[in-house]
Amino acid sequence: MLIIGMTGGIGSGKSEALKIFASLNIKIIDLDKISKEITDTNHEAIEEIKFIFGNTLFDKDNRLDRKKLREIIFSDKDKKINLEKILHPKILKEVKKKLNTLLSEPYVVIDIPLLFETNQYKSLISRSLVIDCEINNQIERVKKRDSISTSSIQNIIDQQIDRDSRIRMGDDVVINDGSLEKFSKDIHILHKKYLNLVAVK
Repeated sequence: MLIIGMTGGIGSGKSEALKIFASLNIKIIDLDKISKEITDTNHEAIEEIKFIFGNTLFDKDNRLDRKKLREIIFSDKDKKINLEKILHPKILKEVKKKLNTLLSEPYVVIDIPLLFETNQYKSLISRSLVIDCEINNQIERVKKRDSISTSSIQNIIDQQIDRDSRIRMGDDVVINDGSLEKFSKDIHILHKKYLNLVAVK
């Protein structure tokens, strides 16, 4: 089985890429989704987050205020690192469990936002796929999607690996600055490439 680690800056179009792969019957593992599940259901993770961030991030029903948490971690690097120390081992464990159920698939796409910022997943994947776009497009898409300020978005971009480094480190790169039709076509081309790589193995 080929394991594709997909990454890209905020607003680059990773979610759209996942939809296209899913439409091609390719199994997806979404780290953000796993992270959400862990912080919703994993009592140990919730208690560890409370220990570092306090109870103010949780409502009376013990639900995590994700927007408030995101604001904190993108304005305080130490707290971001602390949160990652709590979540990353738990996420990795879930990813490995999911991969074990997908061994008969030709290839699997794992959406890993911090693929190049952390070393945890590099040994797990067969190839890296970078979804990329111009920074101006990133900012406009996120503003439209999340209704947050340009400065907040720029702060998030600044904490991610720079665009040139990300592109340089990717085995495959899809530029998402054009139409959805063009983007979909590029993903379909990659799909054929990955199937061919599996066939050759």
